Amino acid sequence: MTMRPATFVITVCATLVAVTAAAQDPGSSRKPEPFEVVIYPILVEAPIFGASIDLPAVPGGGGGGDEGSAQSGTTDISLNAAYMAGFVLRADRWFGEIRGTWAALSATRATPRVSLDSDTTFFSGRGGVRLVDGLSVTGGFRRVAVTLDATLTVGLTDRLLQGSTKRVLWDPLVGVEWRHRGDKLVFEAQFNGGGFGVGTDVDVSGGAHVGLRLIPHTELRLGYTAVYYKMTVANVSVGSFQRTLISSQSLHGPEIGLGIVF
Repeated sequence: MTMRPATFVITVCATLVAVTAAAQDPGSSRKPEPFEVVIYPILVEAPIFGASIDLPAVPGGGGGGDEGSAQSGTTDISLNAAYMAGFVLRADRWFGEIRGTWAALSATRATPRVSLDSDTTFFSGRGGVRLVDGLSVTGGFRRVAVTLDATLTVGLTDRLLQGSTKRVLWDPLVGVEWRHRGDKLVFEAQFNGGGFGVGTDVDVSGGAHVGLRLIPHTELRLGYTAVYYKMTVANVSVGSFQRTLISSQSLHGPEIGLGIVF
């Protein structure tokens, strides 16, 4: 379940590239892009959120019984909301971007009982250099600040294990971006991967967007984004034990926003 959003984004990105390439005149030359600054005061996303939680057994069996055995669970998917803002500097051969995202996410499952509440803030920075046509190689970072509250049913006893943690992690990111600019439309698609165990275990994200520039200095941004990350957190108090908590979270959905172009 958790990797389907990434697969979807890759498919959308490839489709956008193919459609735009087919629409271009093969004999036309690429026009250099002017230097511009774009501020996105607000971007709103309606992400579908799902997660899985794993609590490995306490070494030596802990207190025995269910509390000493491994517990894991997966939530259903749930519609949530996320709020973003961003700032982009872009020239013909390079760009730089800063973006922040805040999302209060939750998902549950009734049988077996699994509940997860995640108050998450992403702060990311990226930069890229155009290699050929509209294709750029990118690098950057993502700061993941997450407050996580998890509840799991213990075996067949209907006894609940509850745990919470608050962590701030820094992930290195590498990726690619494709961009095509027309007179009134801007097409963008990107894919980023990182974490590498430096911050989170895995951090994968991507998106495809269209910018409508029908009014001078204004861009209406429409797109679809996805984020998946997995983190391992040691020494989390779960029940009466200190355990390692492994959480895999995914969120993906449409986004809409307004950009101010200078």
